This record gives sequence, structure tokens and C-alpha cells, in this order.
Amino acid sequence: MVVDLTHPERPRHAEMTGPEMRAIRKRLGLSTVQLGRAFGYVGVDNSVSVTVRKYESGGKPIPVWLSRLMVMYDRHGIPPEWLTGPAE
Repeated sequence: MVVDLTHPERPRHAEMTGPEMRAIRKRLGLSTVQLGRAFGYVGVDNSVSVTVRKYESGGKPIPVWLSRLMVMYDRHGIPPEWLTGPAE
């Protein structure tokens, strides 16, 4: 990973592509809504799904922290309680 030293928190290149994210999501057997909930996104299901689809299609850059989280999910799984929205 190449890091811009003027902004060390902003790498020049994403660590993960949209198709890679989609492949991990499918391997885990998750919907876009479930993955979004696991990321901690709240709101209506459609908004959560649209956000994940934007990452997967390349319409929105995948933050480095999110790509690293995806790798952890792929290697270790996701706690089932993270796959649903916040308790009402």
C-alpha cells in the first residue's frame, strides 16, 4: 500500500476492489443488507443495500478500514447478531 505522507490516513490505492468485496460477501452467503448491517450501517434496508452495492460496483471507493474488515470477516466469520439492524 502506498501512503501519501501529507495525509497518512489516506492511501493512494484501495486495498480491495468492488468485485473482491462482492466475492467475499457471496462466499459468506450474505445479502447486501446483511453485510451493511455487519459494517454497522443503520437506516432503512434499501439505503444500506445501495451503499454496499456502490462499493461493489466501484461507484464508491472502499475505505481501507472496510477492506481490512472484509478480510477479517472472510477469515473468521461474522457474529450472527451483527447481521441484523439495531434492536427496536
